[in-house]
Amino acid sequence: MGRIRKFLTGAASFGAAGVLALAPAGAVAQTLDAVTADQLEDALEDAGLSPDMMADEATGAPVAAGKAGQFGFYVRALSCSGAPQACETLVFFANFELGRDVAPSDYRIVNGFNDSQVFGRAYVLEGTSEVGVDYVIELDGGVTEEHLSQNISRWADVISAFVSKFQEGEPTS
Repeated sequence: MGRIRKFLTGAASFGAAGVLALAPAGAVAQTLDAVTADQLEDALEDAGLSPDMMADEATGAPVAAGKAGQFGFYVRALSCSGAPQACETLVFFANFELGRDVAPSDYRIVNGFNDSQVFGRAYVLEGTSEVGVDYVIELDGGVTEEHLSQNISRWADVISAFVSKFQEGEPTS
């Protein structure tokens, strides 16, 4: 069994990591156009994504390392301003070691994922033996807390779909 298959074993049964609590019926939904590190941490925790918060060394922007099931990932907050910094863009990403050189079939799998998925974007990291998937949440212009919650909860599904695509199409050589 290849290294990626061992690493990805069990991913097919991996489901959504949870859903944030929704506002009660009739409640006025708060609109967010940026999130602070504390708000990001709370939202990731509510989704069951086990965040470990830190700050970007150069900018001080929030960065989260998290877990969706057995898979590690990062969230980088971008377009930040104010004190405390509030950020308009959240970039989720997870990279996976193939345990071998990248093969032409890996590009086909990545392209197949990108052609078949609405959410998330797969990639091959040139010059490495890694592939990955990312997902962007844009808050600029305002979104409800419920919308943010749904989008954060979707991340676990994006990872699961990516892993499944690689399990289906892993080269046998």
